[in-house]
Amino acid sequence: MKFRSAEQTAYAKLIQGALKPGPPLLAGAAAGLGKTHGFTIPLVESGKKVAIALSTRQLIDQFLESDALKQALLIRPAKVMALQTRKHFATQRQYREHKEQALAADVLVVTHAGALIDSFMPAYAELRKRDVVLFDEADLLADAADLRSTFSLDVEVLKEAGAEALPYLEAALAVKDLADAPEDKAAASAIIYALEHPAWYKEVGKEENGALTLKHRMPGRMLMRLIADAPRCIFTSGTLQVAGRFDYFVQTLGLQTIAPESRHIDPLVHGKLQVEVASDPMTVPDMALQIMAAHRPVLVLTTSHAMTAELGALCEGATFRAPGEPLSDSVARCPDDGILIAAGAWSGLDAPRLRWKTVVIPRTPYLRPTILDELQVTRYLDSKVVAIRRTNQGLHRGLRTPDAECTLLLLDPRSSRDELRQAIPARFKVAWETFEEGS
Repeated sequence: MKFRSAEQTAYAKLIQGALKPGPPLLAGAAAGLGKTHGFTIPLVESGKKVAIALSTRQLIDQFLESDALKQALLIRPAKVMALQTRKHFATQRQYREHKEQALAADVLVVTHAGALIDSFMPAYAELRKRDVVLFDEADLLADAADLRSTFSLDVEVLKEAGAEALPYLEAALAVKDLADAPEDKAAASAIIYALEHPAWYKEVGKEENGALTLKHRMPGRMLMRLIADAPRCIFTSGTLQVAGRFDYFVQTLGLQTIAPESRHIDPLVHGKLQVEVASDPMTVPDMALQIMAAHRPVLVLTTSHAMTAELGALCEGATFRAPGEPLSDSVARCPDDGILIAAGAWSGLDAPRLRWKTVVIPRTPYLRPTILDELQVTRYLDSKVVAIRRTNQGLHRGLRTPDAECTLLLLDPRSSRDELRQAIPARFKVAWETFEEGS
């Protein structure tokens, strides 16, 4: 049997129906439904030239070894290759040969970053020549685009160029002429272009630390040319919708239209969830006590490496992720009945060995606002949506199988706000329980 449930079958049929030219399809599917299985088989089975964009190299490695791909290749043999970057090869010739083979593959696998590069350098992955381009974990695209569309010149760079007190355009021109580092010259060039070609969604100003920064209000627009040229783009994720609608995702990417069959599919039954939320703000030591007392294994999702280190020092025997450490390495170090404390683990964490009994979110994961020239550039809506999505992604780390049982422990009372309760899927019918410190 190809698919394990009626919902996974419906999701696969949704993907299968989009394997022809048309407007972008938004295919939402809750975590645990089995999206990878659901989109891989119809894509490979179709015999079309397809591309799959995943958020990280780690997820690409997992995909290439997945049972979903193995089963799909039994149904229809195909050449599947992941496009590597130049740094993976000793010579330019080796890279060129690899790229030619990858571009000729039936299924080309790239990172989100690679797709963004291809959007303004079409010869990189040639995605617009593919019949279908599918973006998994598509809700992360705006964040990936933001990393590549935000450019800063820090105070020291400005000082070295004698540009700290100059008007912004003159400052950027001075850095471009005098800076030694290629990345500073590139940032200066981007800032110059934005100032000379103003648009409502581009903002240039000084941050509180004095850095001269270019910030895009709608970074997802970087994909517009690819979306317009590719015969069909499919965007899939568990959190494409906010409050039951795709509006926020559509606006973030600047989509003009979407396929009318776009929908979100939830499993009717998938795991049991209990939610507990603190009634009052908690100190970090009190958070550590709650974490230590929780049913193990415990996954603690933090909003910063600083909080990770602080909680890690207080939770005896806990495994905590170091800055710059691959998430998979910290997961490998965590014992079966252990505590893992990690920043940046809201999504892309697949650890079958560790069936998390408790997921802890110490601080409500609002997006940190961007302040330029003492004015907030990002909207509160952006911050709220990020908090909803991360909370939803976090709780699903503990609901990876239909029979899973998990407690979601929210140690920040802000998480019980009405605007954030929609992060919990309606099927769980949660009775919001509060607890006091030390309970």
